[in-house]
Amino acid sequence: MTITDYFKFLGAPLGNSRWSWGGVRGDGSVVLRVWQDRKMRIDGGTYMMLTHHQKYVEDQGNPGYRERLQHIERIRSGAKCYMVMCLANDKEATPREIQSFNDRQVFVGGDLKEADGDTWVLLADRIDRSKLGKQ
Repeated sequence: MTITDYFKFLGAPLGNSRWSWGGVRGDGSVVLRVWQDRKMRIDGGTYMMLTHHQKYVEDQGNPGYRERLQHIERIRSGAKCYMVMCLANDKEATPREIQSFNDRQVFVGGDLKEADGDTWVLLADRIDRSKLGKQ
């Protein structure tokens, strides 16, 4: 299954299969791609990086970045957040390519925090993909 197919299965089709970093489900919840290596311990919890502002300081018009900012605003406004954990083929590449992703579990997002100039979301739980399968 491709990541595009997986987002469809989860009921959150990507707006664009080439540059989208997430999608929105019919119930308003947001499903986001996150990178396994971009995590940080904050206040005893594990948080996943949602933005990478430094990387996009010269590319504010990047469609994936703009879409991610909109998804974050949805979460700030009360939307539930789910994450698909991705492993980068090359962590230093720009843009990154997905080597693999966890297609058995979906990670549940919790509180948002601002740290090191970026937005992070608490990795609150993980659930079997069937619990979030297509609506």
